[in-house]
Amino acid sequence: MDIVCARHGNTFAPGDRIVFVGAHQDVPLTAEGEAQARRLAAALRNAANVPAVVLCGPLQRTRRYADLVVEALGLGMNPIVDTRLTEIDYGDWAGLTNEEISSRLGQGEELRLWNEQGRWPHRAHWGGSEDEIKTGVAAIMKLLSGELAGRTVLVVSSNGILRYFAMTAAGAAAKSDPRFPFKMRTGNYGIIRAGGDKYDVVSWDNTPGAPP
Repeated sequence: MDIVCARHGNTFAPGDRIVFVGAHQDVPLTAEGEAQARRLAAALRNAANVPAVVLCGPLQRTRRYADLVVEALGLGMNPIVDTRLTEIDYGDWAGLTNEEISSRLGQGEELRLWNEQGRWPHRAHWGGSEDEIKTGVAAIMKLLSGELAGRTVLVVSSNGILRYFAMTAAGAAAKSDPRFPFKMRTGNYGIIRAGGDKYDVVSWDNTPGAPP
């Protein structure tokens, strides 16, 4: 089966101040963000990889994105909302730019390690724990690969959560993968292929309409 991992579309318009938005910042998609959802639907249709099930997080940016993909594909279903797909609570970083995290909080090194190595920043007071996210993601993947073997599933979430899907799939080899830490740009998607209890990250951070 294929698990198509899609990051919601743009929530910032050109010229906006780009800040961390997490579990408690329920911001809407921009017009371009909605267009990105329709482009993903077209890419899935063209690849003959139309999902049998669509899951999404509860925030409006992921729910709206999933709804638009379903509508564009004419699937006649409602996406399944799963709270385990909620964006990370970025704690002290929420609402701040990269520069402000470095200058105001003095956490530039923690920011670099998160961006470059996926290392959880313990001084930033993020909500929940990394272990909780890993456990939730692993449970979703196990459920999907068991109940929907041979079918395609679309999972719509955020960059912070989706990177754990790829790292779970890659397992012990994750950190040696040139794509690590599996960051995903807005509106992009990746494909994880599941066979039994084995997973393969086929592609990651693909732009709909461009070759993977």
